[in-house]
Amino acid sequence: MKVIVGTRRYHSTECPLIRGAGDAEVQTMALSSAQAAGFTSCSVCQHARETVG
Repeated sequence: MKVIVGTRRYHSTECPLIRGAGDAEVQTMALSSAQAAGFTSCSVCQHARETVG
């Protein structure tokens, strides 16, 4: 998962919301770590996963 520094949401690597963010602005972490840290799923990513599946 990808997390934009300073936000509380995690994103898939394909999320359009993180495409423009520079490497210094994005952290990579495991889904379990993101959830344990209190991050929530990005609604854009969640919608994309639900429509594809």
